[in-house]
Amino acid sequence: MPFPRSSVATPATSACPRFHRSGGPIAGPALSGLSREFEVRQRARPDTFGPISPGLQSVVAVPARDEAGALPRLVAALDAQRDPAGSPFARREAEALVVLNNCSDGSAGVLAALAADRPWLRVTSVVLGPGEAHVGRARQIAMDAACARLLAAGRPDGLVLSTDADSEPAPDWIARTAAEVAAGADAVGGRALLRADERVALHPGVRRLYLLDLAYRRALEELRDLYAPDLHDPFPRHHHHFGASLAVTAGAYAWVGGLPAVPSSEDVALTDALVEAGARLRHSPAVRVRTSARSVGRAPGGLADAFRFWAGAVADRREPLVEPAADAERRLARLGLVLAEAPDGPPPRALRTTPEPLPGLGQALPAAIDDLRRRIAALRPLSLATRLDHAARLVAPPALALAA
Repeated sequence: MPFPRSSVATPATSACPRFHRSGGPIAGPALSGLSREFEVRQRARPDTFGPISPGLQSVVAVPARDEAGALPRLVAALDAQRDPAGSPFARREAEALVVLNNCSDGSAGVLAALAADRPWLRVTSVVLGPGEAHVGRARQIAMDAACARLLAAGRPDGLVLSTDADSEPAPDWIARTAAEVAAGADAVGGRALLRADERVALHPGVRRLYLLDLAYRRALEELRDLYAPDLHDPFPRHHHHFGASLAVTAGAYAWVGGLPAVPSSEDVALTDALVEAGARLRHSPAVRVRTSARSVGRAPGGLADAFRFWAGAVADRREPLVEPAADAERRLARLGLVLAEAPDGPPPRALRTTPEPLPGLGQALPAAIDDLRRRIAALRPLSLATRLDHAARLVAPPALALAA
């Protein structure tokens, strides 16, 4: 078993299986994982959202704040979920938990009406204090409850799925996510695409920068795959592991202590914890949601901030600057060398995270994409061993590189 997918019964268990990048189990102390699982159980009572179906397999967790206009579309999308054969889910197998966080609009009434004939839709309203009235805490409440309900149902391999109130999962969202977990993933990031009508309505300049950013991130993922291939997250893949579409097994979620209650980027904090604990994180192109292109969001650092930034760049007639392709290649080459030396260790965060360029030292986005694609084309025909030889020369100090 590559990662703890079952609850460890007692602290007397001295070791818990954890996985290698190469797939084999290694022994590691279980006490820290047990204590973090206990913290999750303490934060959330399993019965908070009502009785638990013994057949429960998937729980969708949704934080919402003043989203009365968006919630009907979300509920309709969840209502439309289908199993791999195209049949509606047996509702004892899947449910959705919505946490209304300090809402002052009609969200509660909208959901009450929708839940009247949808027993799988469970809703609670919370009033959080000034220090925790943010999406991170609301998402934590929802995901903790989802995890606790699955563990209470005896399903540590069940799915805790996160999405947002302004998102619409594809009809096969749960089924495709479950398929990735069945194939070996412990966590799955899905693609967050824009709603077609909102994408068309974007200012052409903003839409251009949005598409260029996607192309840049895709090129980085391919370059990383050439230097540091991941058996469990092969290219093609994407870079999204965000709250609009993020799933994790209940056992893995509990093992890392759940979602951190931080004001923003709580989704990234969770995936960082999972990766550093050895979890297999899959960025699946087959798992998709549609989300809003609004420029006023509910949390700092989200997609809305990106749209505001791109709108400002268009207004100022400037190309955004990003990590230069040469720097990105050196960083990812170093990542490949590190993982070749220690294939069972987690990839260092500093090497797997794309940094913001220093002021004035970045590369214009279109030029960076072209440069990355040239480097990718040169590497593709080479074997991994040859690529790593090239990586060693690329990151060597200048004197050593000349000597080689």
